[in-house]
Amino acid sequence: MSQPPETTNEQSTDQRLQARRQPSLKTVLGSLRHYRRRHLRRDDDQLNSYTDWYGHWPFAATVIIILLCFADAFLTIVLLSKGAVELNGLMDWLIQKDTHIFTVVKMSMTGAALIVLVMHINFRIYKYVAVRYLIYALVPLYSLLIFHELTMLANI
Repeated sequence: MSQPPETTNEQSTDQRLQARRQPSLKTVLGSLRHYRRRHLRRDDDQLNSYTDWYGHWPFAATVIIILLCFADAFLTIVLLSKGAVELNGLMDWLIQKDTHIFTVVKMSMTGAALIVLVMHINFRIYKYVAVRYLIYALVPLYSLLIFHELTMLANI
């Protein structure tokens, strides 16, 4: 006696889903060749939705922010050695403890915050502020901080 067609369809669907979940060379090569979802599937998904591919501009902004954070940590240590005072209480405590710990914590906190922001790039904060533009706005703001630190260093 043969099985009803519904059971066969359910089994083949289960087998396909299980095969899709298995890691394979095709999966790795596909992710490198940008076969991931880049755009939203439906027009209604414009806001508050996740995507698999974020684009080149968010990547560039994220890398620039990380580099500026590294420069900020370096300039902070240089300024403190010249007699400046750290105004952030947590960072001041970390610097007093160890400059390596300060640098690791500073870079880790910035990196974690950027990961969360990039993951939510299609979201809005309080329905008005797009996270995408918040990431882009951090680049000139961080640049102003570096400019301020360089100005302080020049005046010492």
